[in-house]
Amino acid sequence: MLPNTSPWIAQLNRTRPVVPLDEDLLADVVIVGGGIAGIMTAYATLRETNRAVLLIEGTKVAHGATGHNAGQLVSYFERSFKSLVDDFGLELASEGVRAVENAWTLLDEVIDEAKLTTPIHRFTGYAGLCITEQLIEHLEDNRLRVLGGLAAKRIVLARGWEGTAAIPLEYAGLYEEAEHEEILGVLETTSRKYIAMIAEDKGCGNSALLAEEVLGYLLVAYPERFRLHEETLVSHVRLHEGRASLTANGHDVAAAHVVLATNGFENFTITNDDGPDINTEFHHEVQGLIGYMAGYLEEGTASPVAISYYGKSSDVRSNDSMGDDYFYLTRRPFHQTGDEARNLICVGGPDKELPELKTYVRSDGCDEKYRDDITEFLANDYKRYPGTQTPYKFCWHGLMGYTRSRVRLVGQEPLNPVLHYNLGCNGVGLLPSIMGASRTARLLNGDTLPPSIFDPALQKD
Repeated sequence: MLPNTSPWIAQLNRTRPVVPLDEDLLADVVIVGGGIAGIMTAYATLRETNRAVLLIEGTKVAHGATGHNAGQLVSYFERSFKSLVDDFGLELASEGVRAVENAWTLLDEVIDEAKLTTPIHRFTGYAGLCITEQLIEHLEDNRLRVLGGLAAKRIVLARGWEGTAAIPLEYAGLYEEAEHEEILGVLETTSRKYIAMIAEDKGCGNSALLAEEVLGYLLVAYPERFRLHEETLVSHVRLHEGRASLTANGHDVAAAHVVLATNGFENFTITNDDGPDINTEFHHEVQGLIGYMAGYLEEGTASPVAISYYGKSSDVRSNDSMGDDYFYLTRRPFHQTGDEARNLICVGGPDKELPELKTYVRSDGCDEKYRDDITEFLANDYKRYPGTQTPYKFCWHGLMGYTRSRVRLVGQEPLNPVLHYNLGCNGVGLLPSIMGASRTARLLNGDTLPPSIFDPALQKD
């Protein structure tokens, strides 16, 4: 086993002391979870309301999934747009996708207002497709996107590919053609199995650094309305009519609202004194998936990029899996204190399901099997890979929380509106977290919002 060593945690340089909760407290809003979702929810709530906010984190801020992810910024869902339309209808599905895509603007607003310096690299990213079924699925998504008022994604097909004749005429105008060598060059691969690519807005950044910097801003900007307690474990959330009480580190916390901005696997109990049981349903709402990643440093000044590779067995993005032959790669400048800046190549894709009732242990080692799977992918598909003797500087894993619908859960609990959710990273969590934070703040402000695919009530129907 290799140590679980994340590049994002390695770049942190904390000077703030850890302050656990050691007294009973009263707050307007208690946010449980100090990752990017919880911190952005605190930011939006403090900015958009006059409420006092208490943020509680069981370990250290940004040391959970936020510090053990792939470091990507993407606005897509890990299920097809067609499946969203089938489940929610074209209008709601389109509005949901638009909300996540608009999170780019929300992120820019945060960066501007808080004068953040954490590097965020934005660019056109790509995905490589191998087989006809993959292409047809994405073309159907494109057709529905246009019907729903969304911009079509750029889909480029290899000129002269033998499968072109199988593309239905209804998709004419939803793709373009280019020479196969050009597509392979953009995908940075020599594997000729990739016959098409998708181009869309992507980015990369260190979400742990981002979370820490936003937190520092909040502590300075809102000293009268914002408190943070780390290494504070919540053991019980009790919901009453119009209020809530929590037990954390053995102390009592009274609140008007509770926001769960967690991955859904915390060992706490939810008791609803004002309606039917919530606890059992909540703890079955999210499925755990452990994602494995590895990274190495390279010399050079190649531009930042994010590329996904759909292998021949990952032909359908369903509610169950991205497929066993799916990998993603990012490249970005990287340096630690005292080191010269180089590019960090990060690759992920291998994962395993967290068995029900089993506890995820972040300190567990990183299984060499998953690193070897990544090495095999790089050797076969990535033309810039310098060879199997290249030492990995980092190998890490992180817990991803997948809701049953594979759509983020954002909104009030139908059985007691005192409880709010902004959770379910579904593999690509930073931009949806920011979207969810904005929506949560509006609800906490008393705004009436139109129905959304993120509504717990709609997802649980």
